[in-house]
Amino acid sequence: MYELKKRFRISAAHRLHNETLSKDVNKKWFGKCNELHGHNYNITLILRYVGQLDPSGMIINFDELKVLFKKYIDDVYDHKLLNNCPGFEEKVVTAELMAHVFYDRLKPKLKELYGVEVEETDGASATYYKA
Repeated sequence: MYELKKRFRISAAHRLHNETLSKDVNKKWFGKCNELHGHNYNITLILRYVGQLDPSGMIINFDELKVLFKKYIDDVYDHKLLNNCPGFEEKVVTAELMAHVFYDRLKPKLKELYGVEVEETDGASATYYKA
């Protein structure tokens, strides 16, 4: 089995807030992250492939990955308020949810996609793998 990883970066803002909870509970659960703030996210696509590689010797060309990432993630989420973006409306925009939403957007176009990791801050990340 082969595993390939490619990391990308987007910058975006979000607010950890649950509309069904009181202002005090939101403040208690999310602290200062209950306020609007932003991150430079590292997003790693994890591909897995079982079998013989074709004559190119690659699972996929990195340039093809860049095109898919730009169209389905970068163009939609980079320099945006994530709370207003597709997949995040009326949800708490956590790194866990981001990894899941990004996986779901890319998987139909990238059959070898195994997981998506979203690193929100240095050393703090969440990864989504389809069970």
